Amino acid sequence: MKRSFREHQALQIARYIRSYYRGTFYIEQSGPFHFDAGRACYDHVDNVKWKKLLAQINKEIRNMGSLRVLASN
Repeated sequence: MKRSFREHQALQIARYIRSYYRGTFYIEQSGPFHFDAGRACYDHVDNVKWKKLLAQINKEIRNMGSLRVLASN
């Protein structure tokens, strides 16, 4: 599954990654990125700006998981 995003919207991309678990997404200004096991992959990413974006997306994914745990208690 491949999805295209116009902007760097970390929360929206994190929701997409959690939904599909494995695949590819494309950000118009940055290019294609891959995700596997519900996390954005850093493989073959050399640009520091893009690595920071992927780290922010992974942080949003972690935060989404912790909200689920808090809501169930």
